[in-house]
Parts: sequence; structure tokens; C-alpha cells
Amino acid sequence: MTVIVASQATAWTHCAAQSYSRGHPQAAQAIVACMISATRVLQEADDGPLQLESIVKALSAQFAVSAGSKQLIRRRRLDTFDRRLRAAGLALEHQITASGEWLVLARADESTVVVGVKDLRWPALADVLPAGPVRDAIAAVIEIRALMVASDERRHLRRLELLNDDGKTVARVELDEPASAAAAPSQVTVLGLRGYDDQARRADRLLAALGMRVAEQGVDHEPSSAPKTSELDRGVPATVILSAALSDFLLTMGENLPGLLDDVDTEFLHDFRVAVRRTRATLKLGRPALPQVMRSRWEPAFKSLGDLTTPVRDLDVYELDLPTMSRWLKTADPTDLDALARHLRKKRAVARRALVTSLRSASFRRLITAWGEELAGLVDAPQDVDREGLSAGELTDQSISRAYRRVTRGGALIRADSPAGQLHELRKRCKELRYALEVFAPLIDQTARKRAVADLKGLQDVLGRFQDTEVQRRAMRGFAEEMMSEGTSAGAVLAMGELIGHLDVEQDRARREFDAAFARLQRPSSLQLMARIGGVR
Repeated sequence: MTVIVASQATAWTHCAAQSYSRGHPQAAQAIVACMISATRVLQEADDGPLQLESIVKALSAQFAVSAGSKQLIRRRRLDTFDRRLRAAGLALEHQITASGEWLVLARADESTVVVGVKDLRWPALADVLPAGPVRDAIAAVIEIRALMVASDERRHLRRLELLNDDGKTVARVELDEPASAAAAPSQVTVLGLRGYDDQARRADRLLAALGMRVAEQGVDHEPSSAPKTSELDRGVPATVILSAALSDFLLTMGENLPGLLDDVDTEFLHDFRVAVRRTRATLKLGRPALPQVMRSRWEPAFKSLGDLTTPVRDLDVYELDLPTMSRWLKTADPTDLDALARHLRKKRAVARRALVTSLRSASFRRLITAWGEELAGLVDAPQDVDREGLSAGELTDQSISRAYRRVTRGGALIRADSPAGQLHELRKRCKELRYALEVFAPLIDQTARKRAVADLKGLQDVLGRFQDTEVQRRAMRGFAEEMMSEGTSAGAVLAMGELIGHLDVEQDRARREFDAAFARLQRPSSLQLMARIGGVR
């Protein structure tokens, strides 16, 4: 595997990589060793094509210019759907030329790593990348998300060597032009060489004198992951804030549906489910202000949609948790869980086929179309005579107050001998409060809201671990029975018994932590926070 570490500039690390591919590693190292960072990226003021003759003429005023031949390169910039690489200050490109393919990873510290690859296809998880520094850096950031093509452009590159009076290269200029009308505008990049910073700056000034401007770096479309409602007047009708939140959730569903259907990674289904769950919660919170049809038709519709996605998501969670579960084993060997992994994959394939069939159906398309039309008319619809004419502020106060009281009343009833179902109901009440704090965020004090969410999160985590272990224990017993009927090995069943034992211990631990977590939510300071947020007395 070819790996080159450089200080910046994709084009010149690619040039070094080509030297490797042609059997000249020392030449490649020499190219890399003399590099520093690009000064600025410039482009024509009118975004038009570059005029090579004008550029060479301007640079020739102070340098001897040697122009290389034009080269076609395909640049696929990669990132996850939620742009985790960009958030981490990383840029990854899959570059393809006639001479080979390369992954080019640029870091925020201006270092670059180039790795030779072959026949990579996207989307793909990090484990398809060659072992080494690129995969290590990428996997730590993207985790279970898949790399996807964020942009795909064919470019024409031409490199100019700038030489001094002694014939020594003191700077380089890269002319980067689109090979298709849809690609980004032409750009010129000045690349300085170590020890010749002044010459690079001089070349930069010569190009700027031609009227070139600093290129604006493109901003990617950001996928929705949370409501985008802006601050609102508390006096507007409650349907305004409800419609805005519900529309955002519908947008999130639409953004994640293609990745879900193509099984790009498990997070598309997860985010789709979260949007469905938030829709259900918002419909419930908005009952006092929403027309009756929302309760009679749409609440059941979104419950059914959520139930439809549950089997695949549960199996995803079990598969994702297998590496962690294998570390729980004391007497069994981790390989004893291989049979469980195969069983989960087989069940998931069956469940996913059913899910995809439903989500590709005409009935699902009609449902989503009708829901969009329902939301479009929600704000302007006549007030239902059976509904209260609530303002957004009034509904916010009512919803948060009601949800908070239900949490505190439910938690106060929990005793050491309370059945698991009672803790599960309290977990649902906590979710309702959490969703109320999210949906009505544009109308409440943000500092207080964040502190309240932090207090609530501790209790949610404890209740979540308690409920998850309860569900997982039952599921593991069911899997074990299915596998035994299929003739699985005794070692696999014994290993699963160990997992169930570990889950028992974890559930007991979560139960013991409940009292302290609930007490934090009842502190006077927490009550004061909720009062600041609105409606809690």
C-alpha cells in the first residue's frame, strides 16, 4: 500500500503519488518534502474559464514559467450524510486519473495523507478503506455511518512551475478547470515551497493584479436532524409553531428515506424513526390546538409507521451491540457469538424486505402526500369549534407544565418493588417532556432549557438502560430458543446465557441508580428552572 504524508495541496500530493506508481519513490518524497501550504485559491471575477496565456504572461514578469500538460482528474469528495468529516476538520477525496486511484485526506493542520486504492465503490463503511492512517482517522470520526459522495466532479489540471534566475523551482501554480458545465468554476491555487514563501506571495499578487478574486468555498446542503423553527412571538396561534415543527420532521423523513431504502447505513432508519416519533409526540402535545382529524387519523397513522420500522431497528441495535457484548463473556469465547450474528443477519434480511416493500408502496406515498397537504393547510384552516384558540405561548406553558407534573408524579410512585412496566411508563413520560422542550424551544429561555434537558437526561439514561436490558433479555431468550430449534451449537447457547446474566446485573444496577437520578429532577433548582421555562408552578 502506498501512503504519502504531506503538508497540504491535494494536487501536488497526487503528483507525488504518481511518482510512487511509476516506481520512483525517492522523487515522490522529494516532491512532498519541499511543499508547504497553499496561499490562496483564486478564480476569475466572472467565474469564467481561465486564460492560460494571460496567467503565464502575468507570472512571466518575475518568473520563468514552465507549463505542464493538461490532465483529467475525477474528484469525488466523500463525507457522511450528516457531514461528520467536515465537522471534524477533515476533507476526504477519492481521486481517479488515468494512472491510478487515490484517497487524499486533508486535515485541519494542513497535513495531507495520500493512499493508493483500487475499485472503491460508494456508499461504504470505513472498513472498506485500506488499513492504515486514513482508515484510522476516518473510522474514529464516522463510526457506524457510511461514506457517501458529497460532490463528484471531473476537472482538468495544469501545473505551472515558477523558476528563478538560476532555473530553480521556487513556487508552483495549479490551474484547475471544470471538465463539465455542472462542475464548480475554474480556480487557480498558488503553492509555496519550503524556504520560498516570498516568491509564493509574489505570484499570488501577480495573479490578483489580473482581477482574480478569492474563491468562495462551497457550502454543502445540511441534512435536517432537528427542528429548524426560528424564534417566534408567544402571541401567534399555536398552530404556527406546531406546523413548523411537524413540517421539519416530514422533511427529515424525506431526507433519510433514500438511505433507508438503499440500506446505506443503520442511522438512516434511526433518524427516520426519530422523526416519526417526534411527529407522534408533537401531535399529542398539540391536541388542545389541533383539529380533531389529527387525533383520529394521523396519530394512529404515525403509530403504525413507527411500529413498522421497529423490528429492523431492534435487530440493528443487537448487531451493533455484538462487539460490546462479546467483551462481557468470561467463560465463553467471542467466536461462540458468531452463530448469533448469523441468526440476527438472517432475521434482519427478512424484516427489512417487509419494511422496504411497505415504504415503496403506493399506499405509503399517498400517506406522505396527504400528510404534506394536511400540514400545508394547517395554519390557515378554520378553527375547530371543539378546539381551544390557544396562542403558541399558552400551549407551550400548558404542555411543559403538564409533562413535568406527569414525570414528577410518576417518579414519586416508584418503589423498590415496582414492576418493570411502571418504570417503562415513566420513561415514556420523560420522553414527552423532552419532546416538549424541543418542540417549543423557540419560545423558551435557552439557557434554562439546556440545563433542564441535562437534568432530565440523567433520569432518561437510567430508565433507558433499565428498559433496554429488560427487552434485550427477553429477546436473547427468544433468539436462543429459535437457534436451538435450528440445531445451533451448545457453545453458542451457553454464550448467550452469559449475555443474559450480564443483562440481569446491568438492570439491577440501573434500578439502584434510579432514586438518585429522580432526586436530581426534584431539586429546588430544577423546579426553578422549569418555572423559568414557563408554565410550571
